[in-house]
Amino acid sequence: MNNVLSLDSLLTYFNLSNNAIGSVRWWNNIAKNKAPFIKLEQDGRCKVLFIWQDPEGDDAESSTRSVILNVNGLTNHNTWQPSCLKRYKQTDLWFACLSINDQWRGSYSFIPIKEQQLPQHIEKNSDGSREAQRRWWLEVVKQQLVDPLNTSPLVASGWGLNSPLHLPNAPLELGWREWEQGKLNKLSIAKNITITWSDHTLNNQRQCTLFSTTVNSAPLVVLLDGEKWGADTGTLSVLQYLTNINKISAAHYLLVPSINNQTRWRELSCYQPFWQSLTENLFPKVKDRLSQSNQSITEYLVAGQSLGGLSALYAGAHFSDYFSKVISLSGSFWWPEIERMQDPEAYQSKNAKWNKRLPKNSLADRVSNNEISVTGLDIFQTVGNAEKQLSIYNDMHFKVFKENGANVTYQKVEGGHDWLSWRSSLVNGLVTLLPAQA
Repeated sequence: MNNVLSLDSLLTYFNLSNNAIGSVRWWNNIAKNKAPFIKLEQDGRCKVLFIWQDPEGDDAESSTRSVILNVNGLTNHNTWQPSCLKRYKQTDLWFACLSINDQWRGSYSFIPIKEQQLPQHIEKNSDGSREAQRRWWLEVVKQQLVDPLNTSPLVASGWGLNSPLHLPNAPLELGWREWEQGKLNKLSIAKNITITWSDHTLNNQRQCTLFSTTVNSAPLVVLLDGEKWGADTGTLSVLQYLTNINKISAAHYLLVPSINNQTRWRELSCYQPFWQSLTENLFPKVKDRLSQSNQSITEYLVAGQSLGGLSALYAGAHFSDYFSKVISLSGSFWWPEIERMQDPEAYQSKNAKWNKRLPKNSLADRVSNNEISVTGLDIFQTVGNAEKQLSIYNDMHFKVFKENGANVTYQKVEGGHDWLSWRSSLVNGLVTLLPAQA
């Protein structure tokens, strides 16, 4: 956090008005500018100014006593002292300034909290444990708000809707700029095919979506957490557009939803029955629907993020008769040693060489012990530089996969555990593994 400069000085630095700060006229002038406010510097970084107007009014009228600045990947969710905005004098204005890598892309939100929710109060009246802190965070994050001064399209995350932050030197997002500028049509849901997948072993039923960018035979791309990639997110419009302009091959996309968090944790944690049913029960239904239009599947690719990134590589290793290509985004390669991520500081203090030892029975561990093979598997793998521990586990797995015959494209991105990063990386993975034919 960089609140060393006064707000008056910051406004001058960002070429914004500092006349009658917090007045109605001042807010009207600020609203004419695009937030958050960005200043590119000479050292590969940017200063970013965040401003939020308290809807309840000034200090005397408002019940808000603190505002957490929740920048995905930069705000520490595991502390009683997260980064916060500062109220300007007694006005309705809250502000904060960060110094961020100029290639950064990520989402953010504001979390206003009341007196009884202040972390110092909760910590004092609880046992102060990591579990208590986590419960507090999961409760207050439900109150997150988007930035009303940011006019860019909102981004959905695991916590809800967020505002996007694209710094000047962030890599070009293929197709997404056109979507955000309103140049791509939102595809009608009528163009998609809904396939019911029910399974007695899994003891559930879900509606999967089949979307095609072609009327011919083509690869089938399985998108895990399929509910996150639906038409309303722009993903299908972007995929159709990139196919039309010959950036990626035409394909059939199968969006497989996760149903709920409990089901997701079970099925995407290297769960063999899930993939057995998907290949034996769901795929025949997909083939049947395609055959009705004289189409077929030429090859299979699976893509996922977080637990889905882990599960996608599990599928590539264990169901190689189907999946020859895998996109793994921020893969949860700490699995199955969940304590590595539940309380990383406690785990690391007890295990001095934690960053050198593969998690026992992890995919990399099993590949190293010749229990499974990844030879010839084509992998596109990414992780965010802000995903500190996860980056280390991805490094470990990349090294093992590469040394054991997999063809791996591995990229580090300036971002966090964030859908805004994953949407770019998904497209980049498709460009790499399913490039358009000349």
